[in-house]
Amino acid sequence: MSYRALYRVWRSQRFEDLVGQEHVTKTLKNALKEKHLSHAYLFNGPRGTGKTSAARILAKAVNCVHGPAPEPCNECEACKRITEGAMMDVVEIDAASNRGVEEIRELRDKVKYAPTEVRYKVYIIDEVHMLTTEAFNALLKTLEEPPAHVIFILATTEPHKLPPTIISRCQRFSFRRISFELIVAHMKVICESMGVSYDDTALYAVARAADGGMRDALSLLDQALAFAENRLDEQAVLAVTGAVSKEIMLRMLQAVVDGSVSEALKALDEAVTGGMEPEKLIQDLIQAVRDVMLFKTAPQLDVVKSSLGYSDLLPRLGQQLSIDRLTQMLDLLLHYQQQMKWVAHPRVVLEMAMLRLSDTGRQEQKAVASAPLAQLEERIRELEQALRTLQTVPPAPVERATPAPAAHPKPAAAAKSQPRLTALTEQWVTLLSSEKLKEIKRAWPEVLYRVKEEKIMVHAWLVDGEVVGATKDTVVLAFRSKIHCETVENKHKDLIQQVMAQVFGTPMRLKTIMMPEWQEFVARHGKQRETQPNESAESGGEDDIIKKAIDLFGERLVKVIDQN
Repeated sequence: MSYRALYRVWRSQRFEDLVGQEHVTKTLKNALKEKHLSHAYLFNGPRGTGKTSAARILAKAVNCVHGPAPEPCNECEACKRITEGAMMDVVEIDAASNRGVEEIRELRDKVKYAPTEVRYKVYIIDEVHMLTTEAFNALLKTLEEPPAHVIFILATTEPHKLPPTIISRCQRFSFRRISFELIVAHMKVICESMGVSYDDTALYAVARAADGGMRDALSLLDQALAFAENRLDEQAVLAVTGAVSKEIMLRMLQAVVDGSVSEALKALDEAVTGGMEPEKLIQDLIQAVRDVMLFKTAPQLDVVKSSLGYSDLLPRLGQQLSIDRLTQMLDLLLHYQQQMKWVAHPRVVLEMAMLRLSDTGRQEQKAVASAPLAQLEERIRELEQALRTLQTVPPAPVERATPAPAAHPKPAAAAKSQPRLTALTEQWVTLLSSEKLKEIKRAWPEVLYRVKEEKIMVHAWLVDGEVVGATKDTVVLAFRSKIHCETVENKHKDLIQQVMAQVFGTPMRLKTIMMPEWQEFVARHGKQRETQPNESAESGGEDDIIKKAIDLFGERLVKVIDQN
């Protein structure tokens, strides 16, 4: 007996043998069980996913001597003859070569005759989208109201090319691409039944090249088995598919990430010299970047687990590359892949893509390195502005309890020496809410975090403030440093209010005040005493005032006056 291709030998003969199409087989089996048969079916989906096999199984199921049954027996004479393609009442038509109106008219004339051998006449029209417009029009009436003994099964890979009038007359079943793990599992069953030894990496390479089509996978497996001598390994698969080892692709990518463009171009030259086409190389490079991105975002996927067996480069690249960098690399490679279709020298385009990939990495490093410098420059500008503000207003003398350097100033005297930036009127006594204050304090760390994300320098000024009071639409922020209070009030108030509106979900106003003024207000009205700082905090605040004054003007210019 002559040799038969694997995909023919292992063609599904029962619904349960169809791999990865449970949503189709379950519906058809239930319909056969309940005898709810339609007169026309449309099977659409990618190539090699089981459309024609499902059509033949359906033809056997409706004509089996034990049927119509959910599964054909494959033992009766009708099932055997349909499997062999010798049944006159089951007609397979290739619409690609019989696409004219005359062929469809001939079919229409034969439909009215009853079947001679089995229960139903079944017409399987493959690649039905290839029919001409006139042929579709000739088929319309017959497809809508065929004789009771006729079933039409249309199969196509491009359902969008069918007229809506045809689609509306059929029960439509969409076949899906078969998953990576199901293809690998099915090939393992085939290899074990044939007594073939294999490496898992070889089956992974076949499944990746098949791109969801079982027929493609079995054809590549058949070819690789013919090429391999004793054991099916990855090198045999790469030789018949014309692909590059995933290890080589990851090393090339590692060279780009490390900035060694010469090494990457050398590896590229070796691959092209070895017979690889640039179009296939950039496709494999895209797959390598995709594997790194999936490893970083979804390491639990089976397709990612299968790639981990190649080397330790995948985890290393996952640690080195950020998600933003990976998406930039994919965008760049996909762009140049499109450009290759329109140029006479695709290798030049691939080399340009390698250089651009390395260049994006250097730009990212420069951006990261320049970020702290930009923050420092912004900080210097802020401090210069604050210094100019202090030079225009003479500093108030800082009072202390005794001339001794270690003595602490009196809170009341310190409060008198601080100017009031924002007055609190008497109506604030009734407006302040302790419940609202608790709510604001709970959410204030989120405000600080978002301000830091927006502009880190604003966060540096704002962090000196303490939330001491709140109304339904206002937050009172007390500062111990006049510079911080003035800078927040005059320069950064709008940004902080925008962030507060995002965090609290409603517009909120910011009211800045010096801490001594707030302490005086609380002492006068006896409200929200729980917001007052303790004595150690107050003394620490006075020490901070002296320290900051010395830091700004120097120890020789600061004079401590005792008024006791």
